[in-house]
Amino acid sequence: MINMIIPVVDIKDNECVSGKSGNRDSYKKLDSVFGDNPLEIANNLKKAGYSLLYVADLDRLEHAGDNSELISKINEVIPVMLDNAIENIDDVKENDNITTYNILATESMSNLSDIHQIIKEYPNDKLVVSIDIKEDKLLTDNEEITLDDIIDLINSSNISQVIILNITHVGTKVSDKSPIEEHIIKNVHDAEFIIAGGITAESIDAYQKENINNFLVGTVLHEGKLKKW
Repeated sequence: MINMIIPVVDIKDNECVSGKSGNRDSYKKLDSVFGDNPLEIANNLKKAGYSLLYVADLDRLEHAGDNSELISKINEVIPVMLDNAIENIDDVKENDNITTYNILATESMSNLSDIHQIIKEYPNDKLVVSIDIKEDKLLTDNEEITLDDIIDLINSSNISQVIILNITHVGTKVSDKSPIEEHIIKNVHDAEFIIAGGITAESIDAYQKENINNFLVGTVLHEGKLKKW
């Protein structure tokens, strides 16, 4: 599944958008060298050699509708790794005709028993856990869920892909490693990490020296400033 560089698109109102630090109210239409609309961008990314696309459905994340029909069309062009606010097994089942991989993002987790049910009942090779960090704290929909709860959940499963997403760094071209990220890398076992948030060519080089080779990249890729690894 892993490609070292996984392009990122955020979709709102059936358009690709971009912004900084997760401040979604201020996101604007994406200006991308790969095209003007989501399907054009997906087709051109595939032509450029990418074989997987990370998609965030911002409307679904904000409980303001969804972009499922469009995302299912994108998934026909290039396999999608989708974050659309999964909370329970019914959400995953609804995604069967929309995406190839489902992201279990901590931002949307409110009940860990529901997440354990997903992991028990759904093929783990089609699931990705995203550990979402904002202002150096774990971002969840339930403040009682701790970082170590998430680490234990991953280590007790067969999930092999874990995103570490620093939302504060999104769109900033800054990607310094925080203590919480160090804790995750040290304590999650038998999983490949996918680093996200502010990724640049320089940060890729730095992570590679630590044998971390997988990245979600948005801003610099759409600006045409990232070489194809």
